[in-house]
Amino acid sequence: MEAVTSRESAFDDDRWWDPDGFLFGMHTLLEPLRGSYVTATLRGAGATSGSRVLDVGSGGGFLAAALTAAGYDVVGIDPSLPAVHDAADHVAASFANAVGENLPFANGSFESVVCSEVLEHVEDPSAVMAEISRVLRPGGVFVFSLPNRTLLSRLVLIDIAQRNRFTRVLPKHLHDWNRLIGSTDLRDLAQRHGLTVQEVQGVSVGTRDVPRALLALVDLRRRRISYGDAGSKVQLRLSRSRAIAYVGYALKTRS
Repeated sequence: MEAVTSRESAFDDDRWWDPDGFLFGMHTLLEPLRGSYVTATLRGAGATSGSRVLDVGSGGGFLAAALTAAGYDVVGIDPSLPAVHDAADHVAASFANAVGENLPFANGSFESVVCSEVLEHVEDPSAVMAEISRVLRPGGVFVFSLPNRTLLSRLVLIDIAQRNRFTRVLPKHLHDWNRLIGSTDLRDLAQRHGLTVQEVQGVSVGTRDVPRALLALVDLRRRRISYGDAGSKVQLRLSRSRAIAYVGYALKTRS
């Protein structure tokens, strides 16, 4: 396969599996909830172990690792060639250098597709959704997770985590709030491409865990702990509130 020219991105600025890098911190923050939710959802929707799962925007292979451990036959694609190489070095799955707007697979190639923390970064979310629907077999399941487009997400993800020089722990341009996709908009986008959303749940930090999360932020800023350690100290939970982020799944109900 011909290599895809990597888009300029903060995701190319770090080693994915380096405990001192922000990407590994995202892994230790997200994966306990994300990995369990995705695997449980696939099983609940009838995707048995051994079935093919496409991971769109697989990055360094964090989610692919969880899916592989659960027994799925995982194929990951990512526009960043360094990320593809890093994933292949760490995860026993197949990875390809490709973009979500032009997936190099035949119609109906996969029983399931997952796309986690990706749609808010792509150039054309509608084109990516169309391709996801195309390669998904009829009745197949699509699992997604991403930050919501709300005022609270702007405060937490953009103003605090990226812009404020006293609290910043992420690259300045990691997220563009104007490109975040609201949960209602995601539902409509999926429906336009033959994917009917079955469930959407919020993701948040429990009230009792907020002090622990703030302490981890302080320790990280003062370089007392690594990004990997900081992420592991924050416990994310499924929640009724979608104010910051959400997860969910859809079924392919029409071509």
